Amino acid sequence: MLLWTIGELMHLTRDELCNLDGNLRHALAEFEAGTCERYAVLTTLNNIRRAMGRRGLHY
Repeated sequence: MLLWTIGELMHLTRDELCNLDGNLRHALAEFEAGTCERYAVLTTLNNIRRAMGRRGLHY
């Protein structure tokens, strides 16, 4: 699973961010607790929230 940085996420549209968020939330169930993949998903979800907040976007 790829870890998305806030800088990368800032270039996406609101719809792209929402779609990525939904896809990652769905994929989260596939990874066991404590794995690197799960950590990457959780970090990316947090980065999506932060990027949307910086841009004044809402879900």
